[in-house]
Amino acid sequence: MRVLEARFHSRSRGEDEVIVVARVVWYEQPNHPSVQPSPSLLETTAAGAMLAKLQFLIDSAAPDTFDRLKALKSQYWSFADVTPAAGPLSR
Repeated sequence: MRVLEARFHSRSRGEDEVIVVARVVWYEQPNHPSVQPSPSLLETTAAGAMLAKLQFLIDSAAPDTFDRLKALKSQYWSFADVTPAAGPLSR
């Protein structure tokens, strides 16, 4: 399993605010990740628009979605690798 945290960087009113939009999780199929919206995002009025844009970015990054999102150069979007470390009991 691999996980990226999708972040939107809002630059409204001269302030830089980072909004965690979702976790993008790859389970078995490398090019079909699951999007898990952040609970805090769902409280915003722009949740639908942000999730639609995130889905567009995911679709546009295929076929190497994980690596291409992680390397994306954007002033508004960033993707951080938050994949859990494999513990001694995980296989």
